[in-house]
Amino acid sequence: MKKILVPIDFSDCAKNALKNAIRIAERTQMELILYHSLVVPVGFAEGAPVGGGDFGLEEMEKKARHDMAELIKSFALLSKVKHSEVIQYGSLYEPINEMVANENVKLVVMGTHGASGFARNLVGSNAYHVMKNVACPVIALPEEADITKMTQIGLAGDYLNVPNPELIRTLIDIARAFYAQIHVIHIDSGEVLVKDQIEIARRMEKYLKNTNHTFHFRKFDNIEEGLLAFKEEKKLEMLAMIAKHHNLFERVIGKSHTKSMMLDIPMPLMILQEE
Repeated sequence: MKKILVPIDFSDCAKNALKNAIRIAERTQMELILYHSLVVPVGFAEGAPVGGGDFGLEEMEKKARHDMAELIKSFALLSKVKHSEVIQYGSLYEPINEMVANENVKLVVMGTHGASGFARNLVGSNAYHVMKNVACPVIALPEEADITKMTQIGLAGDYLNVPNPELIRTLIDIARAFYAQIHVIHIDSGEVLVKDQIEIARRMEKYLKNTNHTFHFRKFDNIEEGLLAFKEEKKLEMLAMIAKHHNLFERVIGKSHTKSMMLDIPMPLMILQEE
């Protein structure tokens, strides 16, 4: 069975991500993995003794398992889907990539702090590093976001090269599950010829059959401003980006673009990593 992984740090935004993930799993017939990463104390990591004020590893793990059990107990919705929990030491994204490879994880849903300036707050965060490094689609949710009520999704990329159909399969499944429309948006600084538009649409069409979708071709000198304008025009509730295309993720979120208006929009982001 396909699985959704939800990083859990027991914060309110992680709990909100879990609530969204449960609904997605229920609608798409997927299983949940609740994943908590234990950070090894610096003293242990460097081989030096840990001071008396620090938790030992056993105590850290005991507390994490207690907190996870309490969280699961508080989520009655979890009874609707098959789920398991994983608690282990280490970084966040490397073990997730192992589970992507070995546990059939097809989607990561994680919360991130900051109801405003959402994308700005992503830079340097756990969510940012997961979105950059995990080899499956990742959805990052602002606090209190509810993607289960969305009706309009943007899918941005450079479609002169058609993406791997498996790359957008999870997005299509989510759109169908919640009866949302996908707006495929190609933004370029130059004109896109009509014959190229037709060819792009023809290539993508076969992957989007039985899915409510539209194609859009826009000319903007600045991609971020173009995405912002399109978001406002179509009232997008989530933006999916194919990260390889023009390194779009870095261009919209990266530190060199912190003045972009896009950074102040608390909108769920879905990153699709194409190798």
